[in-house]
Amino acid sequence: MALAAILWGCGMAESAVFEPKPLDGMKAAPEGTDSAALDAEVTAFLRDEYTIVSSRYYQVAGEIPWIAVSKNIQNQMAAKSIQPVMFDWYEPGLDFVEVYPQGGGGFAVAMPQGTRSNAEKLVGFYVLKAAGAAQD
Repeated sequence: MALAAILWGCGMAESAVFEPKPLDGMKAAPEGTDSAALDAEVTAFLRDEYTIVSSRYYQVAGEIPWIAVSKNIQNQMAAKSIQPVMFDWYEPGLDFVEVYPQGGGGFAVAMPQGTRSNAEKLVGFYVLKAAGAAQD
């Protein structure tokens, strides 16, 4: 993940995948125990369809629900004609992960399951590589 973060900062990792902007008011959050747990949730959700190439984390105010974060991302992606994939195992209201395929990669946004509605929330932005996609 460290190399991916370096590449992200250089603009190399993001060149092949469109990444939406964070919702107004989101603050960058450092990697830590909570982000590692979110990475594990996302990895489990992806079921080997994608792997995480790089990640960024943000904190969003407690009054902002998942649906607001999700809708903001959906609107930005739709403006680029990028639609989310609905995996057979996706459970609306239970899974707070959305994946937007783009060629051999993709973008995902996620929030930890069980996030309290009034607590500050962690949101992860992920650049993904599709299973079987060619190495760069």
